[in-house]
Amino acid sequence: MGFLALLSIWPFAYLIYASFTSYQLAVPVPVEWVGLENFRRVLVNPRFWHSLSVTATFALISVPLQIALGLGLAMLINRLSRGREIYASLFLFPMMLAPIVVGFSWNLFLNPIYGPLNAALRGLGFAPPAWTSSPEWALPVVMLADMWQWTPFVMIILLAGLRSIPSRVFEAARVDGSNRWQTFRYILLPMMAPYMTVAFVLRFIDSFKVFDVLYILTKGGPGTSTQNLAYYTYDMGFGRFDFGLAGALSIIQLLLLTFGTMAILHFARRSDRKQAHQESRL
Repeated sequence: MGFLALLSIWPFAYLIYASFTSYQLAVPVPVEWVGLENFRRVLVNPRFWHSLSVTATFALISVPLQIALGLGLAMLINRLSRGREIYASLFLFPMMLAPIVVGFSWNLFLNPIYGPLNAALRGLGFAPPAWTSSPEWALPVVMLADMWQWTPFVMIILLAGLRSIPSRVFEAARVDGSNRWQTFRYILLPMMAPYMTVAFVLRFIDSFKVFDVLYILTKGGPGTSTQNLAYYTYDMGFGRFDFGLAGALSIIQLLLLTFGTMAILHFARRSDRKQAHQESRL
């Protein structure tokens, strides 16, 4: 218990304390209690709202796409009669890599001078952009790298859900005359909803913590076009050594994640109750 407190509870308590002080490592002045001043500085700073919009865009686009792609891959693998475990293991390869390795790999792949993607596009007669240096392409590239690494994680969760559904459910649907779309829409999706909710919540939380891949690929640039909350907090704490402001940013991120996760779970429970009510009326 003491070891747990040393590694988690005490640092978190000190973070809360620092967020209410003028703690600046680079400035040799006494640390003073400033109350909510750091939070006010965060909320009136346009850079915070920009980083929040980048984080929200990343989460609300990449996570649903990962759920859709993961479900498609899970359904494809689940239909295989042989070699299901082998193919699933092959798809898990990106997830086994460290994020920094993924970042360097995509950096080499997208290099504007000697990267294979741009070389192939030039060979086809196209003029490819400098992917990670383009304000239009930098954020989609980071999303793509994150999706490439973590869609297999979603696939495994949803594959476990598919394997838990008895085959007689689909056989009964076919006997009743249900086509593929009706089976997918009215049988498969409702039964997979709990697994999809778990996958969505886990990836939603992780989307707020994307840093390694983003740092390697864009360093928050060009300009601040890919600077999310995690990178902004890092820059305030270890770039400008304003630990008080970085602590306030960390607390705000925690609150956003907490309320966001609660909203997702509330929506999922409401959908389940609505589905159960409709079934009871049939």
